Amino acid sequence: MIRFIAKIWAKLSYLWQLEFESAKSDVNANLAKRNTNEKRKLVDRLNKEAEDIEKRIAEMKLLEEQGYWLCDNGHEKGDAFAPIVGGETRTCLECNAPAKLVKRSEMTPQEQYESDRERHEAEKVAESKRQQAKAEQEHVSGGEQTEKHLRGLADNGRSVADKIRAL
Repeated sequence: MIRFIAKIWAKLSYLWQLEFESAKSDVNANLAKRNTNEKRKLVDRLNKEAEDIEKRIAEMKLLEEQGYWLCDNGHEKGDAFAPIVGGETRTCLECNAPAKLVKRSEMTPQEQYESDRERHEAEKVAESKRQQAKAEQEHVSGGEQTEKHLRGLADNGRSVADKIRAL
């Protein structure tokens, strides 16, 4: 009688252990999936930021070639500045601050150097974001592999438990 009870208890205990480990593997797989999704969102955000920076660099390059008005408060406009009567000075229609014409051909060598330096710094920032996105993409791949492995462990534990039940 004791042997019979011990056999049933051993079987139930082993089944419990297998199901428990399978459930833990499922929880860990769900966690890996959530972390992977968060990393994907981060990759998308970093790539978008890099694209926005590159777009702004190209836009500023074109604006500098064509010329644009820049007020003291940072508003950039092509035609939204009103001229003051009797002179070349213009003011911003948004904030009434004085504005000046910014055009590559009319810049001093120092201003051209500053403009080029700012452009190169922005390009470095964009490249840094691209590299960070690439590194995070590798983490996404690793997270997917982890999730797949944990799901496999859970499925394997359940299949072993089903076989034990059949004994």
